[in-house]
Amino acid sequence: MNTDPRLNIASPCRGICKIDEDSQLCLGCQRNIDEISRWRKMDDDQKLAVLSDCLTRSLNSEAQQIPSSAGNSAKDDSMAAGLPGNASEGCE
Repeated sequence: MNTDPRLNIASPCRGICKIDEDSQLCLGCQRNIDEISRWRKMDDDQKLAVLSDCLTRSLNSEAQQIPSSAGNSAKDDSMAAGLPGNASEGCE
């Protein structure tokens, strides 16, 4: 029987790990750098709050997307993951 009162909330990381330069949010999980780096130290209430924020950000992002023309790489140029142009293998 598990007597640990924590919920063991999993990281929302999806392994995409690219930070959008404009929003400063990860394109995969919608967390900011601070939320990503503090995830392991957060308690369950903090993690649940971040997950709620991520869902809101994701819904807002989807609502604001405008179809782009073929060959337009402006959005691709504005992405970063810690350092511009890099993607990691995942985070916590």
